[in-house]
Amino acid sequence: MYLKIQNGKEQYAKIAEVAIGPGHFDRFIVTDKADMELMKKFRRNIGCSPRDCSIYQLHPRATKEKYPTPAPPEGVETVTSVLNIENIMAFNYLVDNCKIDESALADSKDASEHALLVTDSSGRESIRGKVKKVFFMPNGDHWEAKGGSRMMVSHDRPLKQTIGVDRSRAIDAGKIEIRALEQELIRNKKEEDAVKDALLELKKAWNYSRKEHQSLQKKIKDMETNLENLKAEAETSEEVPTIDTSEMEADIREAEEALEDVKKRETAILEEIEALHPGIEEHKRRLDEVAARNEKIIDDLEKAEATVENIVKGRNRRLENVEKLRVKVQQCEETLKQQQVLIVNHEEKVSKALQGARRMHFFYVREKNKLDSVAENGGDVEEANREPTNEELEEIEPVCPEKDSKHYKAKLVAKQKKIETERSRRSITEVDPAVAREKYLRAKKDLDSKMEQINAIDQATTALEVDLKERKKRWRQFRSHIAQMTNLSFDEFLGKKGSSGEIEFDHDHGRLNLIVQKDQNDQGSQTKDVKALSGGERSFTTLSLLLAIGESLETPFRVMDEFDVFLDPLARKIALNTLITTAKEMEHRQFIFITPQDLSSLKTDPKLKIFQMRPPARNVSVGGPQQQTLDFDNH
Repeated sequence: MYLKIQNGKEQYAKIAEVAIGPGHFDRFIVTDKADMELMKKFRRNIGCSPRDCSIYQLHPRATKEKYPTPAPPEGVETVTSVLNIENIMAFNYLVDNCKIDESALADSKDASEHALLVTDSSGRESIRGKVKKVFFMPNGDHWEAKGGSRMMVSHDRPLKQTIGVDRSRAIDAGKIEIRALEQELIRNKKEEDAVKDALLELKKAWNYSRKEHQSLQKKIKDMETNLENLKAEAETSEEVPTIDTSEMEADIREAEEALEDVKKRETAILEEIEALHPGIEEHKRRLDEVAARNEKIIDDLEKAEATVENIVKGRNRRLENVEKLRVKVQQCEETLKQQQVLIVNHEEKVSKALQGARRMHFFYVREKNKLDSVAENGGDVEEANREPTNEELEEIEPVCPEKDSKHYKAKLVAKQKKIETERSRRSITEVDPAVAREKYLRAKKDLDSKMEQINAIDQATTALEVDLKERKKRWRQFRSHIAQMTNLSFDEFLGKKGSSGEIEFDHDHGRLNLIVQKDQNDQGSQTKDVKALSGGERSFTTLSLLLAIGESLETPFRVMDEFDVFLDPLARKIALNTLITTAKEMEHRQFIFITPQDLSSLKTDPKLKIFQMRPPARNVSVGGPQQQTLDFDNH
């Protein structure tokens, strides 16, 4: 209600709300602690949470006049220059809490940097003037300079506008414009009626002239027909009668003169009609312009009326909300008065109950001391039975219980029943307080000893659980590390043949899935089905998998038998070189490779030895032995 956007600066409304921040438009502002406490009571009575009904206390001096704020820098706006805040407390609150005089608003990031960014000779960046943050459109992002460097902060949420625009002047101007448009509409209607009347008169004159012209044309055609008939009769007649044609000639001359007059009048009428055509077209054009302008004025008038109606409806809604809030405040005031009466009654009851509780506490302490003194040396009976003084009662500080008296009363009854039950179950007949207290102390000592043992066991259990969790965590890390290293080794071994691959470890289901790409430069050659590979490709993939997994195993011996049977010569050479290189690098392991292939191309060294079996001696006899010896030749 107190915040509006300046007329003509509506484009900055959304980023101005981003600069102010959330949670500031619906706060209540007070100036002293009494009002603060009163508003808190209202909030509790109506059941409003502190988040929905937040209260802020302002210094009393901030209610007298607005804080002086500097004008915005050239090329940008500030929140104070964009907002129209009439209420002094609202303005000073936003300056204190939202720093609206230090938040600049710009049309774009480049415009803001051009207007406010300052870079010195050493490359340190700062903001010109008192501005601390610079917000810019279209998304409400902002930047600020800290420690000589600029920092950008993005605004990911969609922009929204809840601040209204100050349209009072626009409404007044709209009303004046509506009145002017109505007057202009009346003038245009009058002008339109005059043009229509003139057009009607011209149409009537044109119709009359056209009828007269048609009538003259008909007479001329009739006379021409009669003349032609007379000439035909004169030529076909055998005897030329003597006819007195003087009267006919006179009639003919009169007819010719009338014909000439008619032609002249026809020409004049046609000229007049031609002369009237531009005027008619001009009046039609003006009529169309006036009609179009009237339609535009009517549309503008309807839009202005709709705008005024929306403004009036919004004002009525705000007035209804204010009236509802006023009713709520009155209800809260009535509730407050009722609560004050209840508080006075409860204070009297609390005072009496507090006095009784202090007496009970005094008697409890007295009885306890009495039991202690009786157990030691008999005690002073007269001192133990005296009444407490007011000073002694005032010195007793009340303890605020966590629950109401009914709970403790029920608890006391339950304890008494439990005591009676235990006395009957244990067959306790002792009524001497001193003896009973001595037994209690011995039992309490035994209980404390047992509780210490239980606490020690609980601590050991907790420590074991923590250690178990840590061991599981390290085991998962170790398992993940083994999987990563195996995956890297598998891809590295396949890369020596121009392929690539990946191992998917499914620890939850205990499965191992292979993804092989035959050509490491062709994504289309990738497959997850190992059966789709050829025999040599599948053998090389299996060999790469065994080598990758073997690096994470702790077995001292590794034996591979006929690993290169299905490999082509190139793959066999790459696989054999890879196995030998891997075996030489892992000197703490011993590798044994058995193959029927020719190994004459390999050179032995202290780390590589080749043992070749002698060909078996064949016996040609049927049923004889097929192999005679298993001796080795050491090469």
